[in-house]
Amino acid sequence: MNPTALQRVRSATVVLPNRSYFAKNGELMSLQENEAWLERDGEQHRLEGNCSIGRAALNTLVIDSPKVSRLHSIIQLEDNGAFWLIDLGSSNGTFLNKRRIHEPVRLHDQDEVDIGGKSFVFHQPRGKLSAELKAGVLATLQEVENIECWLLVADIKNFTPLSRSMMSGELANLVSCWLGTCKDIIERRRGTVNKYLGDGILAYWPDEPTATEDVLSTVQELKNVQSRDGPAFRFVVHFGTVAIGGVSSTKEETLMGSEVNLVFRLEKLLASLDESCGISEPARAKLGEIIPCRFLGEYELKGFERKRSLFAM
Repeated sequence: MNPTALQRVRSATVVLPNRSYFAKNGELMSLQENEAWLERDGEQHRLEGNCSIGRAALNTLVIDSPKVSRLHSIIQLEDNGAFWLIDLGSSNGTFLNKRRIHEPVRLHDQDEVDIGGKSFVFHQPRGKLSAELKAGVLATLQEVENIECWLLVADIKNFTPLSRSMMSGELANLVSCWLGTCKDIIERRRGTVNKYLGDGILAYWPDEPTATEDVLSTVQELKNVQSRDGPAFRFVVHFGTVAIGGVSSTKEETLMGSEVNLVFRLEKLLASLDESCGISEPARAKLGEIIPCRFLGEYELKGFERKRSLFAM
């Protein structure tokens, strides 16, 4: 490691810009209205809207450390004044009160947020409701089990050039609104968002009696979203057996196995073919003729011995 890089590692700094940022609705939010801020070593960073956090200079809150991803996480402001912390698939994770988060979590007064080894205390005195104090429920370890699942991976197209062309506030709004839209559609159809991947998500449905109908409805709603204004994105659907386990009380389940790897390979293949909606052969066979599909071909995928078929929806 050269001396300059070594110096950056030893003296990673946090840059707290002193300027205003736009909220979700495009209007400036006043500190008096929300009274929320992040604090570190006596320095305060006001939260006046959505706040993107990362190593790149385009972020609202810049953390100059090699442990921090370029676009690491977002603090999203909702219309009711609540702030939510979202990890964007960062390499080293985002931690809330010393626990790594795997889905959006609401922030409460005095919560500790840790990003790349840098700790911030979240302050929102008026947002702390007695009914929402921690219950102290003990997490129990859920045994790993193999189950058949519907898997869905969605991601924003051309995210890297997009992130370089937008201001931090606009990018934070774009990503957080898109994530929120996808999450709402999936959860209304009884699915679970398992991971947030920066510019994408991984969701699943255990193969239960309503799962096929729920997945079909999700596909149709996501296709409707694709036709509206917003970031262009693609998604692929797969069906297979996965190993699932984790801490059930916190919904921090982990999906494991070759089928999980396969759905990500299929998403990359879909991107290379410049298609917006894809479905694997097992998922198409499970659905039958319910959704019109167009055969795209058979392809060799890294890490898999035989060729895999992919269809466009």
